[in-house]
Amino acid sequence: MRSRSAEPGSSPHAGAGPCRIVVIGDTIISEKGMAALVACDERYLLCGAAHTFHEANNIIRQHRPDVLLIEPFLEHQDGIRWIKDLARELPRTRILIVSRQSEQIYAERALRAAASGYWMNNSSTEEIMRAIAVVLSGEIYVSPLIASRAVQRFAGRKRNIPSQLGVLSNRELAVFSLLAAERRIGEIGQELGISRRTVESHCENIKTKFGYADAEALRRGAHELLGAAHHSGRHP
Repeated sequence: MRSRSAEPGSSPHAGAGPCRIVVIGDTIISEKGMAALVACDERYLLCGAAHTFHEANNIIRQHRPDVLLIEPFLEHQDGIRWIKDLARELPRTRILIVSRQSEQIYAERALRAAASGYWMNNSSTEEIMRAIAVVLSGEIYVSPLIASRAVQRFAGRKRNIPSQLGVLSNRELAVFSLLAAERRIGEIGQELGISRRTVESHCENIKTKFGYADAEALRRGAHELLGAAHHSGRHP
């Protein structure tokens, strides 16, 4: 493993000392669980942990860690946009997403948003520690499933998820996901911090792209395509 600096804002491969890590969970249980894993490994220094959006932003900016373990889909945030903002502000921090959200839907978008890896937290504790080591080495961490999909795409084969999702923008996908979670238009606007008219505009765009005849068809389609990703009741 490459050496790391103990100074805030340094890159994981510069200087010496333990790798500085900040943990952001979507619940206090996930926060404490990930923090305990990191704290038990002498290679790493746990700088801070949080499970609310406001506290997370404060801790991240205070410590500017080498590695950020983060569940970005918390408190109804647009997780992909949050990752983009963090990556722009902290270009030397390696961002490893740890999420319940389906990697088949979100991993590619997260990586395009400058995340260094996507670990879906239905795997083993040993695997998350391996994921940390991978991103620290300067590589991108993905599961075998996502790696296989990338190879299939390179080879020109069909993907294993609905191809329609690829035509949605990140904000349209967020709206579509909330429709799948049975949120109303007003609720979606509040949760994403946008106006009702903007939500309706996104819905119209989605209907056009997917060929849905009306609002009922849109909601039914959202549930069919994304319902499985919301079995835990959480959403971006």
